[in-house]
Parts: sequence; C-alpha cells; structure tokens
Amino acid sequence: MALIALLVAQGLVFLVFIIAAFWWLFALRRFAVSRSGSTLPGLRDTLSAFKDGLSNPRYARLRWAILCSAALLVASAALVPILAPA
Repeated sequence: MALIALLVAQGLVFLVFIIAAFWWLFALRRFAVSRSGSTLPGLRDTLSAFKDGLSNPRYARLRWAILCSAALLVASAALVPILAPA
C-alpha cells in the first residue's frame, strides 16, 4: 500500500514538473517572438530568451518549481526499491 501511495505522489510531482517546464518554455518562446517580431525567431533571439529565462527574476518561481520537483522525483526514486515487495 505504501508503494502505491509513493507512486501516486511521484505521479503528482511529475505533473507539477511537466506543467512548470512547459509553462517556462512557452514563456521563453513568447519572449523570443516578441523580441524578434517574427513568429519564427532566429537563433540569436532564442538564445537570448533562454539566457533571460535562466537569469531574470521574473522566471524565478518557475525555475524553483522545476528544480524542486526534479529533486523530489530523484529523491523519491530511491524509496521505490525499499517499499517494493520482495
């Protein structure tokens, strides 16, 4: 029963990770498109958007959500062999 609860919790944390990651990527794409003025921004605008996404405090909440959920998933993966029935 504990293993099922852990797997459900991992699924929910993974859902948070997916939502935060895609939200961050779409925000970066929106920034690159607005900066370039084109629907298909070039490499320079895309790299500039990623640089901004990694350093700008505006994206700090999304970066923390991605980092914390990834750390939780890695830490909880170590519990699966312990809780799995032999």
